[in-house]
Amino acid sequence: MRVLKLFFILNMVFGIFFQVSAKEAENQAGHLRILNEDNTNWKQIDDYSVLLDWGFHPDQIDLRFRIGNSPEESKTEFLVFLWSHLDSVEVCDLKNNCQKAGFSHPVNEWLVPGIFPVFPLRKLLDESPEINVKIKSRNYILSEVRLASAEDLYSITIFYSGIVFSLLALVIIQLVYLINSYFRLRAKWIFYQILFSVGMGLAFLFVSGIASRYLFPNFGFPLSLGKKIMIGSLIITGTLWVSHFLKIKQNFKPVWHFYNIVNILTAVGIALSFTKFPRQFVSLCFTILYLAVTVTAIVLSIIAMKRKTIQTRWFVMSMVSLLAIEILNIISYRTFFSFDGRSFLFFTAFFVPINIFLTSRSVRTRIRELEAMIALKKHELENFYKNSSDPSLDPGNEKRKSTIIGIDVEDALSRLNRLMEEEKVYLEEELRISDLAALLGLSVHQVSELLNQVLDISFPDLLKKYRIEEAKRIISTDASVNILNIAFAVGFQSKSSFYDSFKKYTGVTPQEYKKSVSKE
Repeated sequence: MRVLKLFFILNMVFGIFFQVSAKEAENQAGHLRILNEDNTNWKQIDDYSVLLDWGFHPDQIDLRFRIGNSPEESKTEFLVFLWSHLDSVEVCDLKNNCQKAGFSHPVNEWLVPGIFPVFPLRKLLDESPEINVKIKSRNYILSEVRLASAEDLYSITIFYSGIVFSLLALVIIQLVYLINSYFRLRAKWIFYQILFSVGMGLAFLFVSGIASRYLFPNFGFPLSLGKKIMIGSLIITGTLWVSHFLKIKQNFKPVWHFYNIVNILTAVGIALSFTKFPRQFVSLCFTILYLAVTVTAIVLSIIAMKRKTIQTRWFVMSMVSLLAIEILNIISYRTFFSFDGRSFLFFTAFFVPINIFLTSRSVRTRIRELEAMIALKKHELENFYKNSSDPSLDPGNEKRKSTIIGIDVEDALSRLNRLMEEEKVYLEEELRISDLAALLGLSVHQVSELLNQVLDISFPDLLKKYRIEEAKRIISTDASVNILNIAFAVGFQSKSSFYDSFKKYTGVTPQEYKKSVSKE
């Protein structure tokens, strides 16, 4: 798999380097000029290219082009709207004979099906070198219009398609690894990471035009709408992935509520994209939400790394790379909403493989932790049951303590006390004995013996004891706090479990304890 990833990355790098460094061959397709006097929203790039920059423009744009100095041998000229997301483009001769393309029209209805709008000019130029172009799109209108020969068109298509397919191949390789890991470990965060990677692959397919060309050629689907759906799905699946990877619900409850709000707002934004609601506003909201979620994930992963609860070094770097992609795209835009296909292509080609590499390393590190934890737990439990069947290791026998003498019991108890009293690890809802063992640097068997033989308490009872004491402290501090909120805040998963444990350790119910505190 590493060899395949390296192959596709090198393929993209060399392809882009060749495209950038190679000298342009003599173009045999004549020259292109716009005849409109007002050049506020367009710029002549060279003899064969014009850059259109109208931004979000609700009305139809009407332009007149002149194609000149076409040599006799060039009979297959094409007008290409490179890497554009335009909903509808019409190219007409002066008698109003028109050709239609654009992603709101099925690709199979285009005269030249492709990954961006392409128009053959041979018939349109029979009587006059001038043509009319009509553009209407709800997406940001920023497109390079190029006059190209058949050879140029083939080269451009192969180059762009090669980069996109190489990126998709990287995503597919990562998906295979993630799916295999999920079926082995059944961890929720792996499932949401799979959904995030699928969303990233779909984003490549739709934004590049590959999906419209090869998957849904008979279905007109505006890319301006597709982008909103894809970005929205990435935000939702990304927040779910980060939430479960960093255990935000257990360790950072306010952030968990914030992420839920983000997902609700994102779902509303996706729904609004299907209406006539301004997509410019939706784009701005998605940009802000994306940045907020990513920055928050970076901060929380650094906190988790300092607490040494999760190994998040690679995860931090993968989140930073996602943030870098977005920031660089924003900087390259003339505004928050513009879209430069060329800059997008290069940012995608260089930074997405980097992000896939960093994400893969963070996933691999976490999976190895889970596998080691599961193997350790299984091995230690097997040893525990095996030793427990030996009469010489009876719990009442003094020899039973000999298995933990070598670990410096006092130091282990001191570290345990610090974890419980200062760091309050018991507040984590899904804390397991294997997690505590990892924090103490001991095995599950040693921690179990330490609790049972030295402290004379089981692991579940230890957690309940500290959680009930924390609940009593919260009630004593503020008797107005809701009982159910207290239960979840101290690590209980249900109200009934909290009530039963509270009554067991205090002799009264939480409500009775609250009343006694209020009277005092």
